[in-house]
Amino acid sequence: MRVDRAWEHRSRKDAGRGNQQVVLREIVLSGPVSRTEIAGTTGLTAGTISRITRPLIDAGLVRELPAEHGELPSGPGRRCVPLDVDPQGGQVLGINVGPTFQTVTLADIKNRIIAHTDLGLETVEDPEFVVGSVARESRRLIGTHLGGRGRLLGGLLTVAGQVEPVRGAVVSAPYLGWGTFPLRARLADMLDLPVKVQSVTSAVAREEMLFGETRGRGNVLMLLCGLGIGAAVILDGHLVEGSDVAAGGIGRMEAVGEDGTATTLDQLASGLGILRRLHGEAMVPDHTPLARLARALLEAVESDRADDPDVASLMARAGRELGRVIVQFARFIRIETVRIAGPLSMSPRYVSAVGEVVAEGMGSNPAEVVASTVTVAAGGSSAGCGMAICEYLIERPLDLSRLSARAA
Repeated sequence: MRVDRAWEHRSRKDAGRGNQQVVLREIVLSGPVSRTEIAGTTGLTAGTISRITRPLIDAGLVRELPAEHGELPSGPGRRCVPLDVDPQGGQVLGINVGPTFQTVTLADIKNRIIAHTDLGLETVEDPEFVVGSVARESRRLIGTHLGGRGRLLGGLLTVAGQVEPVRGAVVSAPYLGWGTFPLRARLADMLDLPVKVQSVTSAVAREEMLFGETRGRGNVLMLLCGLGIGAAVILDGHLVEGSDVAAGGIGRMEAVGEDGTATTLDQLASGLGILRRLHGEAMVPDHTPLARLARALLEAVESDRADDPDVASLMARAGRELGRVIVQFARFIRIETVRIAGPLSMSPRYVSAVGEVVAEGMGSNPAEVVASTVTVAAGGSSAGCGMAICEYLIERPLDLSRLSARAA
């Protein structure tokens, strides 16, 4: 029988790359971690792990920490030497684009921020203007804070809208005023850099799943609550996403309010619904720029935090409406926890009201409802850099020779 040696070689090479990703995943997500601990988690032998980690150390992506940082062995022998991501080994860009926030962050691969800019754009309705502004600021941060691009791995952009995950194109972003737009292609061309584009809801859900308090949970409902309502679902520990998953478009679903009025979820529970009840019919995208609406929502959140009774009442009402929809959803999917991200996650009455309705409606074993731990004070997502690290160190096969060539 003739053996296809080329196929055999490719199979070994693919298996090696797969094992490399498995080991690097453990170091990125759990480091500092010893080779013994990696072996226990992955099932790989100590020899295989040593062969895999040596090129990673030589390439400057992984480092051995001093032995005193390691765990004592269970029996005779030296203290285990822990491995960790080397913060000097590379950098990533995290970019967030939404009506409330437009930020560019440069971080090292240990997710330590090198530089951060909040663009604070006066208008977000023109995608070409927004992408141009993001690209200019990204180039400025790179030029100011990096000696070169040799170890800049790539960028990850989160956008408040529905994204086609393969092409990274925006399908629809109504709360930015965008229709279809080739976002990844346009930004990658401007920056001459690999770029991944995700909906902000999916990115926050993945960040929670990998680094947040939902790590290890099976079924999680992730809600992004700002001017509109977005959702992502984690089932059995896996994020449900794809070209047919709206990941941010649930605000337009039909819902019936607690007063019996048939309307949409956005009108009942989103920031736009709150602003309309607070300021009148002028507070809609047709009459007020989205950036102004976003600022007004943040002002309303601050008023709630300052115990303004009128705003607090509206926040609580919107939270109850969202809670009622969650209870309906939980009747066919068992939810362990609900994470609320975005500007409304900073409203104590909103989050509390959601939790109260869910606790009452789900009976003896209700889902936990809490604010997300991966949103920053401005209501934006801090997921960009963390997910960029995962994308370029874990999700994509590494070409160490290319990295070394770029650094030379």
